[in-house]
Amino acid sequence: MFTVKSLLVASALASTALAHFTLDYPTSRGFDDENEPQFCGGFSSVETRQPFPLGQGPIHIDSHHPLATVVAFISTSENPTSFGDFNTTSNGTSIPLATPIFQVAEGDSCFNVDLGGLNVGLSNGSLVTLQVQFDGGDGALYQCTDLVLIEGYNVPSNETCTSDAAHTNATSSSSALPSASATSSSGSSATSSAATSASASGSAASGAASSAAMAQKEVIGWGLVGSLIGLAGVAML
Repeated sequence: MFTVKSLLVASALASTALAHFTLDYPTSRGFDDENEPQFCGGFSSVETRQPFPLGQGPIHIDSHHPLATVVAFISTSENPTSFGDFNTTSNGTSIPLATPIFQVAEGDSCFNVDLGGLNVGLSNGSLVTLQVQFDGGDGALYQCTDLVLIEGYNVPSNETCTSDAAHTNATSSSSALPSASATSSSGSSATSSAATSASASGSAASGAASSAAMAQKEVIGWGLVGSLIGLAGVAML
């Protein structure tokens, strides 16, 4: 027989388990909600590369948070194994962010990237890995997809963006986040000058997100802060 307390515990654990996002197009390397705070969501090996436009192309994600902050960045390495591989090209050219920092509501969102327009020497046939950083207020989560860029490639019509979240929901840069390295869930420090760390408040009560900004382009592997908060709440029951 379920008691009120057991139902509250189950509810708290369920909310923690749903604290993630999926990368739906192009297809992610894989999904494991427990490992999403790690580099490429815990999938560190290149998978089958998917064709993607050298020019503008769409990215689809599904958010399981009321509000989250998102940014995307790329590596031109054929086998990126760390956030540092998203810093520069093999000849030392700095790689800019693939998108501005922007916010998404719960559910499906679409945004465009123009990888050929990043001016890092990409051309027809270039191999890249795109990584999406997502923060719903409980720490940064990551997903990767491996691409081969094709000039003039047409994506399926059902994947095109009817509204570009990256530009309609771009955040203010009035409040910079800490640029120091942070500890990931595995206990190791992971920083990069490839992307700005982004943070959003997912509080449904206030309905407001904390602003995110780019002091420097950095990636920070944060731990599951939200999980710890959820467990603390369970302990208080």
